[in-house]
Amino acid sequence: MSNEQKESKDNIQPDEKINVDKKSNVNEKDLKSQTKKEEQTSQNDKNEVVLSQEEFDGIKVQMAKILNDYKELEKDFEHYRKRTREEEVLLKRDGMVKALETILPSLDSFKKAKKLISDEKVLEGINMIEKSIISSLEKIGVKKIECINKKFDPEKHNAVLMVEDKNFKSGHIIEELEAGYTLEDTIIKYSQVIVAK
Repeated sequence: MSNEQKESKDNIQPDEKINVDKKSNVNEKDLKSQTKKEEQTSQNDKNEVVLSQEEFDGIKVQMAKILNDYKELEKDFEHYRKRTREEEVLLKRDGMVKALETILPSLDSFKKAKKLISDEKVLEGINMIEKSIISSLEKIGVKKIECINKKFDPEKHNAVLMVEDKNFKSGHIIEELEAGYTLEDTIIKYSQVIVAK
């Protein structure tokens, strides 16, 4: 072997060693990461729980029961919320009815007062106040029960007196002594009336 061949061989060997070293570094890294993955896999295998079909079915039944209980609880809560809202509306309505039962008889005082007043300016003022109060009541759903010349209805009217009058049909209302009022569909004050025989 000549000196040149030895030199070229020596020159090649270090390069090859470097390449081999680089490959071995990559292999070591791969081995380390692969070892870590295997350790994690074996750790995961240790954490896995193996169930028999019977145990699995038992858990399914328990989960179905829990889900059913949850749905029932949800339904009960919806019913509770609905009932609470309805009760709240009824309580507000009852409070309003009680207040109106106290206030409405004072409107009949306007009717009585107007019969006693002879001054036109004062009468005009009384009429304005009465109309303003009635308008305010209508805004909250209160309506006056119309009854003059209407057929007597015991659901809306209270007959105080029955008289013979040829100008009215029998069973029809001749005169309203006190006005009646409704709040939406509920009667809060019956009309006090005189009915023709």
